[in-house]
Amino acid sequence: MKKIVSTYKAQFIAIPDPLKKQIWIRLGFALAFLLLLILVLLAMFDWMAVVPVIFLMIYSVTSAVLLFSRAVAGKYVVIRGRCVEVAVTPIRKRCKSFLVQTDTHLIRLVTKQRSKRIPTGMELEIYVANHTPVYEKDGAKLLHTYLAIHIIHDLGTTA
Repeated sequence: MKKIVSTYKAQFIAIPDPLKKQIWIRLGFALAFLLLLILVLLAMFDWMAVVPVIFLMIYSVTSAVLLFSRAVAGKYVVIRGRCVEVAVTPIRKRCKSFLVQTDTHLIRLVTKQRSKRIPTGMELEIYVANHTPVYEKDGAKLLHTYLAIHIIHDLGTTA
């Protein structure tokens, strides 16, 4: 058992930091759902009230495990480039998408709701699953999903 744990630990250490952060976030959600499950169970004493919480907890753990296995197997692509344009929503000024210039392509990445606004001119590393569909739109490659984004400052320090 100790050997298996040390093997998983060594594999986790070898994973890039942005993917590690996403795994920890997903496990954190699973822990929050576990705490919510206990709280609802103690407050209501009703098993039917906790079924959705159980499904969300299982989904979070499964998502973390699948991301871990994908990262260990190397089934992801790292896209490095510079952010050249940020498209924001008209009313709330949230980041809708951003344009990244790589060495060979121009890539428009549609951001997730939780994504922060990325300043133009920043160097980025975008981690994408290797089977992610890529579309062509307005002369740029279009990606609708990603695993993680890592912002690199111009001076070589990381954010």
